[in-house]
Amino acid sequence: MRINYNATAMMAVNRLNVNDENLSVSTGKLSSGYKINRAKDNPSGYAMSRKMRAQLEGLMQARDNSDTGVNILKAVDGALSEIHDMLQRINELSIKGANGTLSDGDRELVDEEVQKMKEEIQRISETFEFNGQKLLDGSFQLKGYTDNVNVKVAGYDESISSGVYEFDLSLFNNPADNLYDVDGNFVEEAFETWKKVIDVPADPDNPTIPAAPGTIFPPDYDKTISINNNSAKPIPVTFPGATTPVDTYISEVNGTYVTLEGPSGFEVTLDIRKEFGGITANADPKIEVEFTGMGAMTIQVGGNEGQELDVEIPEVGTKGLGINTINTKTKESSLEAIEKVSSAINKLSGIRSKIGAYQNRLESIVESNEINHENMTGAYSNILDTDMSEEYTTYATYQVLSQASTSVLAQANERPSQVLQLLQ
Repeated sequence: MRINYNATAMMAVNRLNVNDENLSVSTGKLSSGYKINRAKDNPSGYAMSRKMRAQLEGLMQARDNSDTGVNILKAVDGALSEIHDMLQRINELSIKGANGTLSDGDRELVDEEVQKMKEEIQRISETFEFNGQKLLDGSFQLKGYTDNVNVKVAGYDESISSGVYEFDLSLFNNPADNLYDVDGNFVEEAFETWKKVIDVPADPDNPTIPAAPGTIFPPDYDKTISINNNSAKPIPVTFPGATTPVDTYISEVNGTYVTLEGPSGFEVTLDIRKEFGGITANADPKIEVEFTGMGAMTIQVGGNEGQELDVEIPEVGTKGLGINTINTKTKESSLEAIEKVSSAINKLSGIRSKIGAYQNRLESIVESNEINHENMTGAYSNILDTDMSEEYTTYATYQVLSQASTSVLAQANERPSQVLQLLQ
């Protein structure tokens, strides 16, 4: 028996401290509901739980993003539905204008409504927006660029691979090729006008300087188009990495808009202005066109980088739909309008179909994200949540041990006083 150093009491103190610490940890788990409250509780589990939590929160935000995308596409489809209705009305008016029982005066009245409808379609295209962003003016259309200021990319099919393509536009470089009407018929009057134009001095104040050969008709000459609609003549296009050009053909002409179609779904619309090849007959007819594959609305639909969906929304103004030049002032123009409006209706139907497909995809993504979030939440719970019944058993055990350690410590502290009995 010893007095100075009570080893028994020290042992009891140590065990009491351990039991108190374990009881404190168990109390924390029961009160918080988490079995990992500090990194030291389970270092690897803590790291996994933080990573999973970030992914869970990202999934919920991605679900919200996709929901917003669905709402945007619903709004777009609503606007396109209105344009569709107006195209149907213009089609009715065009058929009415083609009726031989109407006089030109009657057709003028019919055309007034047609023009108002066109103005409204253009207004919707230019002003329709969602959260301050314009949607139907081509802002979210795939972008392409050329190396010639007089040739612009008005739009192209999304299946075209990104890269730089070379277009040989020789067809538009010869003024004689530009003397055809929209039906591909040679216009003698335009030819005579062209011959006169090249003999007129470029500078009225200096008649000794004639206009350059190849100058195309004056801007106010409205009886011809500035490009050829003869689709029998191919326009060679050299694809990236290829050496042999592929022939494409004109499928549609709308003012200066020229739509070319080729093999494997190749389709592009170029805005070829009068000035291209018209200032000088020696202008280089070859241009480079870069299809960037960018410009569509990118929606973040997943919790990780790269989990995106590109939504392309084409421009649906009168130019984009190919109806900017139609009128019903004559029977002939009414018949032409019927054809162009029919083409516009088909094009708009295709756009709405694509918008509907995007909407279905986004709705599927929302459901997929919710299911994924549910399953990941279960895994996250297994790592982080406390099993209350099991933990309460542990808590009761440490509580009893702590009480026992306290009782033993009290007895151990009494032992040195028992030495006095030996000294009596």
